[in-house]
Amino acid sequence: MSWSNSSDTHTRADLLTYLVVSQLIRRRLTGKWLTAQHVVQCTHLWMCVNGRIDLLQRVALGSCAQALAMHVMQVSKVRFDAKTLTDAFVDHVHLDYQSRAVVEVYHACTVHITSGSRFSDRRAKRDRL
Repeated sequence: MSWSNSSDTHTRADLLTYLVVSQLIRRRLTGKWLTAQHVVQCTHLWMCVNGRIDLLQRVALGSCAQALAMHVMQVSKVRFDAKTLTDAFVDHVHLDYQSRAVVEVYHACTVHITSGSRFSDRRAKRDRL
């Protein structure tokens, strides 16, 4: 599936950014990643505020959020500490797109979506350890 052919790249990038930031917060607070159930809950919360998105797109974005969060943590110059991640939200639902962390994550998400990047399961498994 080619992500870049769709007119709603911004919408997908916004949802993916929300999911990646949520993954980073969970990891910082607990040392664990979001469960599949938490990803679904985060997606539904995002949709309550921003509107619906196709089920298959939601599943695809939710399934790559953890791997993309790991990638961003490894390559970003931004420290994703508690203060930085707290500042990533205007409130508990809306991201602050002026936050350095959100700008960095949004850029990575946009690149991921428009390039059709995929993260290997092997790399994701390695990084979980």
